[in-house]
Amino acid sequence: MKAKRQYDFPVAETTLSLPCFFPSVSSVKTNLVPVDYIELLYAAAHPLFLVSAFDIANSSPEHRDRIKNALSRSKEQGSVILMDSGNYEGFWKGDPYWAVNNYHTICGTYENNLCFCYDNQGPPEIAEAIAKDVERSVLRDQEHAMGTVVPIVHGAKKDLPAAVKMVGERLCPVLIAVPERALGEGIVERTRSVQRIRRALDEIAFYCPLHLLGTGNPISIAAYAMAGADSFDGLEWCQTVVDHETGMLLHFQQWDFVKSQTQWGGNAVLPFIQSVLMHNLQFYNQFMQDLRNALMDDMPQRIFERYAWENRFKMIIDALREGG
Repeated sequence: MKAKRQYDFPVAETTLSLPCFFPSVSSVKTNLVPVDYIELLYAAAHPLFLVSAFDIANSSPEHRDRIKNALSRSKEQGSVILMDSGNYEGFWKGDPYWAVNNYHTICGTYENNLCFCYDNQGPPEIAEAIAKDVERSVLRDQEHAMGTVVPIVHGAKKDLPAAVKMVGERLCPVLIAVPERALGEGIVERTRSVQRIRRALDEIAFYCPLHLLGTGNPISIAAYAMAGADSFDGLEWCQTVVDHETGMLLHFQQWDFVKSQTQWGGNAVLPFIQSVLMHNLQFYNQFMQDLRNALMDDMPQRIFERYAWENRFKMIIDALREGG
């Protein structure tokens, strides 16, 4: 029997509403150093966010102390902290020494509720072998992690539904992740891929939320949520500016065009960058709440009508129908 979609995600002593978006913190292609983002998210009492183990390990001793303090306080106030393996940063920084033992040191020392497994970027080519490889990684990492380890499944687009289903059956994870970039070329193809993965996951005995790595564009979030994805992370919140009226992303320096949309445009306390970040966080909080309500009411078109994306909604609906 097909699993019923869930809109609540119990984590430790709190519950997240699904679908949800984890603002990612990274040292790659961002304006501030990681500790500044983490402290801002703590100060904003943001309910969830993602941090990179690589960035923590490569911060100065002073910054590591500040990060540790901010993470501990965030967890105390009920925020859900998701820790990433740091392979993304390790790749872009060209660091050949970042390895699984370094990750274990960080994910076992710094507060987190959930942490991704140290994922294999060069997975096997057969679904069964992919699943076994992911299973080994999760069981290995769980021995060292402070939080619950979440599997990441890499592989060819055609292999992902079967591999994800096998991982779900074997590990019964609280969440299972795949990278958006592995879903195909273009939002139509990627939406269909999410639909296939969700159908595969719905064949197992419980509802397993699906997380997409590197998805922070509001239109993409809406499309993939319609197709069955539940959780997302991305850097768009700190790399761009969101137009609250259209949901479109602007260049960071174009905040002047939309700064009047929130109280952060007129505040005289925070610097420019931090004001933009708060402007963006306010959007994502409301957007995810509106998206959740639209899906729960079985009226996903509402979110597309809200931002005048009707033509895009038709493309997504057609993609899902054709994907069936």
